[in-house]
Amino acid sequence: EFFPAAISTFSYNETVAQEYFPLTHEQVIDAGFRWRDEDIHSAYQGPTPVIPWNIAEVSDDIVQQILLCKTCGKHYKIIPQELAFYRQFGISVPLSCFNCRYRRRLALQNPRVLWDRACAKCGVNVRTTYAPERKEIIYCESCYLQAVY
Repeated sequence: EFFPAAISTFSYNETVAQEYFPLTHEQVIDAGFRWRDEDIHSAYQGPTPVIPWNIAEVSDDIVQQILLCKTCGKHYKIIPQELAFYRQFGISVPLSCFNCRYRRRLALQNPRVLWDRACAKCGVNVRTTYAPERKEIIYCESCYLQAVY
């Protein structure tokens, strides 16, 4: 049973439900859920800093600045712990906001569909998220365990 939407503190489009069961604004309202539109009147109007590509050139004051997403145009911030992580691993500061980076990662996932495939080693039928036209080698559990161990 799902959590009652009437007592949820979040709107439908602010939850992961929108990722697994995407609905339009009208469908959400018809179902009795809430929808949250972005408040464009409170948007930051200040200057947008230039972010150096090389993490060694990024100063500590970037955590005080408001950055502009190159993908969607929304504003975002970098927190000190995030900056320390980027410096530790030599990763450049992201040019897109958290939500755009999250959507990009979601697009890389396999679809939530199971296909019937044959084990590449023994030929037994296996259900997998890898479509038949994909080139990945699929093993059944026993063949996989033999290959790994």
